Amino acid sequence: MVHWRDGGEPSGSFPPSTLPARHPARLPRRRRRRPYTAGRRRAEQESTMPLGPARFLLATSRSLLRAHPGPPLRVRPGPGQFARVAQTAERALRHAGPGRCVVGALPFDENTPAVLAVGRMYSTARTTVATCGAAPPRRAGPSAADPAYLAAVAEVVRRLRAGDARGVMLARSLTLAGRFDPTVTLDRLYRNNPGGHVFRLDLDPRAPGPDAHRPGVRGPRRILVGASPELLLSRHGDRLLLNPMGGSAPRHPDPALDRARAAELLGSAKERREHALLVDELRRVLSPLCTRLDIPERPDVVATARVWHLSTRIQARLRPPVPSALALAALLHPTPAVCGLPRAAARTLIDHLETHPRGYYSGLVGWMDRHGDGRWIIALRCAVIGRYGIRLWAGAGILPESDPEAELAETSAKFATMLDALGPLPVEHRLVPMPPRHA
Repeated sequence: MVHWRDGGEPSGSFPPSTLPARHPARLPRRRRRRPYTAGRRRAEQESTMPLGPARFLLATSRSLLRAHPGPPLRVRPGPGQFARVAQTAERALRHAGPGRCVVGALPFDENTPAVLAVGRMYSTARTTVATCGAAPPRRAGPSAADPAYLAAVAEVVRRLRAGDARGVMLARSLTLAGRFDPTVTLDRLYRNNPGGHVFRLDLDPRAPGPDAHRPGVRGPRRILVGASPELLLSRHGDRLLLNPMGGSAPRHPDPALDRARAAELLGSAKERREHALLVDELRRVLSPLCTRLDIPERPDVVATARVWHLSTRIQARLRPPVPSALALAALLHPTPAVCGLPRAAARTLIDHLETHPRGYYSGLVGWMDRHGDGRWIIALRCAVIGRYGIRLWAGAGILPESDPEAELAETSAKFATMLDALGPLPVEHRLVPMPPRHA
């Protein structure tokens, strides 16, 4: 059979006597050119993205992990859920094949069900390089005015001064109506935060396919995406690494002012005390479990694209029998960085004053293998993308000396991580005020 090119010439070399006769009926019909539609343009863009659709994805500063989990693990929500999750995951991995891991998320509140499943995970090297340049210029976004949050911070400060608690992390949320493409959003997070932990998780594992954003395609109703700066823990054998962050300040586009803000953060008594509360609580919980616990005396200052953070790198050797990564995460979560101290008193204030349940914001996202090794990230700078809108969260640590306006500015700077990933917001992506939680 002879295959013809568009110009009518045969593909291949034939002696003149064997060439078939040129006849219009034998020429191939020209294929009609497909119009260059928006859907075709998006498909071509996604084919060049480093992060293709996956039900679970976690990009660290060095590696890119993907997984397509199987059926979800069933764990009853309620008090004690986190400990039950760890036991269920360990039991499921004992019966799983080689190369299988438990992946998913723990919520902030034990009354919200965890989303975990067993699946095969694939790892590749991350192609972007972590940098720490000046902050990008500020972009226009939803209004930062939030009288309800200012009033809530003022009430927390009053309660803290009365001795009800030592510190509380108070969050607020924004809702944008409209359609958002989770693959494009995730790709922007990946490119904008080369040193962060970029993640994606389908929160509705029963719905088939990771393409809920495509019109006419059935998929998950909710997708959790984010770029968190904070590692809760990483376990490899009996070695444990933690990187708690507490105390932060917005960055500035001007390099000189940006460095001044970093120095001011490092010297701030309020921010240093907030960080010390976190580190001291981790030391108290981990000391009985470790034969060695190395905690630096002073924190470092680390940068994301939008925020400076006080950071401490903790290394430890675990005492036999070594608990699994998920068992350790269940023990530590929620840390004072995302809840407060004491934990019960802080939870009471959060439930009473925050306008919307956190769900998986300030929860955990990560994985664990059959050996108990794993990595769990605190779900910060994140959002849940639905079919008709997106909800974002940001929070700030409140102490008795906190200023409500400064805490509001801090949350606005943290919102910028996700707003940058959403790109310019069209007019139809309007800000929807959150209803009162207890209305």
